[in-house]
Amino acid sequence: MNTEHLRNEIEAVFPFIEKPKGLALSFHKDDCFQCGYLRDELEQYQGEEIPPEAIREIHQEMSCLSAHGWCWALPSYLRFCITEEAKYNQMETEFLIYNLAPELKHELETKQRLSSLNQQQILCLIHFLEWCQQDEHWGQYCPEEISSGIAYLSTVRA
Repeated sequence: MNTEHLRNEIEAVFPFIEKPKGLALSFHKDDCFQCGYLRDELEQYQGEEIPPEAIREIHQEMSCLSAHGWCWALPSYLRFCITEEAKYNQMETEFLIYNLAPELKHELETKQRLSSLNQQQILCLIHFLEWCQQDEHWGQYCPEEISSGIAYLSTVRA
């Protein structure tokens, strides 16, 4: 899959949506310091589209976002990962790959986070990982995680 084709697919199946309000943004509600911290950090970003600096805030904290939080974050996050800017600061793409390839003990929670995505969106995430697999850097840097993510998302899609 080439970048332009993936970009078109992302734009078609991941429209920007309204940011979830308050506790609806986070996976854990009142008693989680990490989720509370992320809600506070993201308070300044109220639009549907998330700027790169906000993606840098969430890339290590995707596990703190609810299913609706993922639906809000992924349209911007995926678009960012296929930009030239993302090639230079690769952490965002790396962490998304890891989040889409959970360890066995995190599969259930990850499935809950993906639960608001439709089949086309899950398929697009698989295509994103296939794109990473073909990428010169990602295909060599974390091939096991990419393959694991494709296999995992295929079970979510089933």
